[in-house]
Amino acid sequence: MNGVHDMGGMHGFGAVVTPGSDAVSRADWELRIFAISTLVGIEGLGKGSGRAIREEMEPAEYLRAGYYERWLWSTEQRLLRSGAITEDEVDTWVARLVDGRSPPRHENPTAAERAVAATAEVDPLEPAADPRFAPGAKVRVRRMRPDGHTRCPRYVRGATGVVEAVRGLDALPDIGPYEGPEESVYAVAFASEELFGPSPEGRWTVILDLFESYLDQA
Repeated sequence: MNGVHDMGGMHGFGAVVTPGSDAVSRADWELRIFAISTLVGIEGLGKGSGRAIREEMEPAEYLRAGYYERWLWSTEQRLLRSGAITEDEVDTWVARLVDGRSPPRHENPTAAERAVAATAEVDPLEPAADPRFAPGAKVRVRRMRPDGHTRCPRYVRGATGVVEAVRGLDALPDIGPYEGPEESVYAVAFASEELFGPSPEGRWTVILDLFESYLDQA
């Protein structure tokens, strides 16, 4: 994306690391939203990808919302688009909560077992049979302005780095998303000064996993 949804490297949003920022959540409802979103994906109840759908939020609303509020919005959209829920049902549930009534409960131990088992599954990437770049190769990230979803951060476009490892094959997320053709994925190391310029904090290295179509030989 080229909008506010791609916030990496942008100024004006304060420090990245702040006291308490390493906490997984700050309220119980946030963990419930994470669980619901995960279950929607595992059970195939929704339509579309949560990350790509979150990039459809209005910029002002995206900035106002907290992390898990964005997850709540995209999960609701996935369920609406699949027909699993309707707008009227959502309004009815909100009215119940506003009235102070307890939310309805439903227990499905079998589905819970499937979800727990699915989150523990390991799905490693297949080896890349013919990668274009080898470890040690110098590469440059292409300058591009995609209209839709991409996993190539805006702050790294045009920068030069060094391939540290070939991760394997994965589906290009820019198409589908997550249903595109398989491509080689590389761990690419960038010097902080290449990305952000000199800093009083000194120099450090940023390592990103990037798809082959994002890269050119430098």
